[in-house]
Amino acid sequence: MSHGSMRRTKRRSLIIVVAVVAAVVVAAGAAGGYLLLARTQGTPQQTAASYLQDWQRGSYAAMGKVSVNVPGSGLAGPLRQTAAELGQRRIHLRLGQVTLNGGSARAGFTATADLASGHTWTYPGQLRLVTRNRHWRVDWSPSAIYPRLRAGERFVLSAVWPARAAVLAADGTELSSPSVIAQSGSIALLSGTVGAATAAQAKALGAPYQAGDPIGQSGIEQAYQAQLAGRPSLTIQLEGPGKRVDATAARFAATPGKPVQTSLDMRAQMAASAAVSGASTSKPIDLVAIQPSTGKVLAVVERPGGFDRALAGIFPPGSTFKVVTASALAQKGMRPSSTVQCPSQVTIGGRTFHNDANEHLGTTSLQTAFAVSCNSTFAMLASQRLGGSALASMAARFGFNANPNLGVPATLGKFTTPHQPVDVAADAFGQGTDLVNPLSQASVAAAIDNGTWRSPILVTSPQPRQPGPSHALGPAILGTLRPMMRAVVTSGTAAGVGFPAGVYGKTGTAQYGTGTHSHGWFIGYRGDVAFAVLVEGGGFGANSAGPVANAFLRKL
Repeated sequence: MSHGSMRRTKRRSLIIVVAVVAAVVVAAGAAGGYLLLARTQGTPQQTAASYLQDWQRGSYAAMGKVSVNVPGSGLAGPLRQTAAELGQRRIHLRLGQVTLNGGSARAGFTATADLASGHTWTYPGQLRLVTRNRHWRVDWSPSAIYPRLRAGERFVLSAVWPARAAVLAADGTELSSPSVIAQSGSIALLSGTVGAATAAQAKALGAPYQAGDPIGQSGIEQAYQAQLAGRPSLTIQLEGPGKRVDATAARFAATPGKPVQTSLDMRAQMAASAAVSGASTSKPIDLVAIQPSTGKVLAVVERPGGFDRALAGIFPPGSTFKVVTASALAQKGMRPSSTVQCPSQVTIGGRTFHNDANEHLGTTSLQTAFAVSCNSTFAMLASQRLGGSALASMAARFGFNANPNLGVPATLGKFTTPHQPVDVAADAFGQGTDLVNPLSQASVAAAIDNGTWRSPILVTSPQPRQPGPSHALGPAILGTLRPMMRAVVTSGTAAGVGFPAGVYGKTGTAQYGTGTHSHGWFIGYRGDVAFAVLVEGGGFGANSAGPVANAFLRKL
């Protein structure tokens, strides 16, 4: 081999060696750069996503398992504390970009917090992640909650509430105005009152409410507190030791409250108030008027005030329940002219039921027995022809056991299906376990007037979702009940009241307690107005409730 050939061979060998060495060096460098990732399980994205999901769910213990530098007491304490300081109801967290930097990473996220004040605070956050024991972990500090939050700092809210919106009648009249209260004081049971929040109430409502802030204390004012109060102007600040303000995190402008409108008709409300205030009896009186074509509550009056007995009380219905029983009998084929018996008393299941003053008519018509309110007739007919299930089914068609949604606490009639003939007989004329109030009985009268039972409506804007469909009663019931309710006024128990033309009704005398006292009822309708009047402890319905109903109708 020549010297030239030998030199060329050596150069080629040297180039190969250099290339191999370079490849080894590059490979070694790459192995060193990726050694950490090869040994670490999972990714920072997975850890950050898991952390944020657990935070959103309130799974603070799970958050702690994927974090380091966690306080000894865990993450629940600081996270719950900051949520309480903000009045945070819910928080939504969305993971953003994750960037790697050697053995650490940063994960951006967006937090959207719904606050008790009605505001929504959205801010960007960031998590620092590190590797520990071959796993990615969140390197926790207060800044993981909010980037500018430091140890020893807390959130402080400053709120200024706008003028409160009003509760309105159907025509826009402000129900809490001095003139309305002067004429119909019990209207405050519906509209409610506003007073200074106690510390406990402020805590229940959440930040930024503080003791002394005006809040609804009852009625619609309380039920629609958030809508009526609106949203305050709000400043969120970070406060350090010694109440030093370190930073302002956010500012929000105030939003005025929105009025709540009701179905109350001021003409009907004032007529009812005048009728109740002018009543000769000193007994408590409760009156509810409803528009049968819509189910809207037109008037609610009570004397005295206090508990809202007209809408939420429970009383035995007495003979006003005969409207339901007679409807069930009509469904079975009975008509006003059907022949019935009206003895002075009747014994069923070992219990004796008697008419008022042991009145007896002998053989008579269903209409006459209804008009004069013959208890024995309906006790016998219910136990012989209906039974408990038929009576319960008809009660349900008139709204018994339904849950009304007026916007304020209210109840309708309560009826428990009787299984023994004696219990069917007692329920049939309202002296069993059935319970009602003026709201429920006004809706019963309204159903006969319009032909359809409707769940009563009070708040119309924003109108609550109604609990269920309306119930058409059908021609058999209407053709039977309407003439019989008219006969009550023209020739029956209410004939002496002096009602104006066109009134249909039913009296009721409902014993309670030991049976020595009774409530007085009158329910009925005229035109597109149905009503129920209860005089608590008033005795005979025609004598106590009848005149109040008459005065109400004549003042309309």
